[in-house]
Amino acid sequence: AEVSTQSTGTRVKAIKKELNAEERRAAEITAARREKRAVVAVRPGKYGPGKLLQEQPEFLLPEEVSSSLRKLTVPSNNTQDRFLSLQKRNMIEVRQKVNPHRKYKLKTVEKWRKKLPEEIIELTKMKTKKKKKIAVESS
Repeated sequence: AEVSTQSTGTRVKAIKKELNAEERRAAEITAARREKRAVVAVRPGKYGPGKLLQEQPEFLLPEEVSSSLRKLTVPSNNTQDRFLSLQKRNMIEVRQKVNPHRKYKLKTVEKWRKKLPEEIIELTKMKTKKKKKIAVESS
């Protein structure tokens, strides 16, 4: 009876160790997941086909800074900063600029005014010949 209680006691301790180890592993995994979520929440996400380019903040050297704060000019543009902020927060797609282009080639048409007077006379003669030809064929 004593041997069976000792073996069950050691077995209970082993089971407790296993359970504690599993709990520790689960706690480590949940902590890692929380850290990963925190990192993902801070960084800009992916919305749209492009990637957001992180620009380095512009700064002035001590020699370039004016002595008066009134004379200090900000090198940034408020609308661009707001636009970038919206892109970082995934409210606007990040896309590359598309240059305008035509889907078809433009036809080149020469205006009558640009032609020489001799060419105009020839064209009018050709048109009258076509009209006469069509009138003869139809009758």
